[in-house]
Parts: sequence; C-alpha cells; structure tokens
Amino acid sequence: MVNRSALLLCMVLVFSFFLPPQLLQWQPDTITSGQWWRLFTGHLVHLNVNHLLLNLAGVLILALLFPRFLPVGRLLWITLLMAAAISLGLLSLRPDLASYRGFSGCIHGLAAILAMRELKTDRWLSITLLAALSVKLVLEGFELAHALGFASGLLIAGAGFIRRRTPKQSSLE
Repeated sequence: MVNRSALLLCMVLVFSFFLPPQLLQWQPDTITSGQWWRLFTGHLVHLNVNHLLLNLAGVLILALLFPRFLPVGRLLWITLLMAAAISLGLLSLRPDLASYRGFSGCIHGLAAILAMRELKTDRWLSITLLAALSVKLVLEGFELAHALGFASGLLIAGAGFIRRRTPKQSSLE
C-alpha cells in the first residue's frame, strides 16, 4: 500500500493541475517584482497531462521503493526547502529562463533524501538509486532543475544526519 503522505502529495499535484498555471509558474521577472510565492508554486503546476503523469509516477515509484516515505509535516517542510533551493538556483544560474513548471526537481531531491535515510537499512537499494540518479543527471546533461533538486536533497539529508548524530556524540562527553 502507498504511504498516506505520498498519496496526499499526488492529490495536491493533481489539484494544482486545474489551477491557472500562468498565475503560479516560476518566472524570474514576476518573482523579482514581488511575486515570491512562485518560488514554490512553480513546482506544483505542469506543462500538460503527460508532464503531470510522469511526476505522479515518480512520486508513486518512490513511495513503493520506500514504504516508510515521509510523514506529512516533514514532507511539507522538505518540499518547501527544495522548491526554494531549486527556484533560487534557477534564478541565479539561469536568469534568462523564461518560465519553469513541474515537480521533477523536487522528485530528484526526495529520491536523494529517501535513499540517504535508508542507507543503513537497505544499502543496496540506496546506493543503486543514488548511482542511477547520478548517471541519469550526466546523461541528460545535468538538466538544471533536476541537478539542483538532487543536490538540495543530498544537503537536506546530510543536515538531518548531522543533527541526529549530535545528541549521541554530546552524551558521551
């Protein structure tokens, strides 16, 4: 059975598909003129039905690979962090990009986070997924949103590992 938070995420993506994308998509000129919400909402809208279906499939595949997906609250905060990182990265590195839509960058980040989290319990799956994503990024020429999502996921996962280890280390002192 698919995790409740993964299903909720899929429902949000489907609902967002029916919203006017022109008001929500990532666009540098509108973001720099004060429409900051587009840093986040641009990841919820899609180019077409096929684009939405591919992103839904990505979320569901991750939920099937990692049954202990993420609790809803943590998924929300992590998604907001990744969306901001991807959007700010696009704004800095590709200011000429006219617009951006889609959740695939966040999916790459979620994959990195889930794989890193499960590294101790399912090493083979985690290493295989991280390697496959790395190869995919190289083969697609480091599609920027995907690469930024993957990198932000690794950073978020790394920060989580550091925080988890700190109490154990300090309790020994």
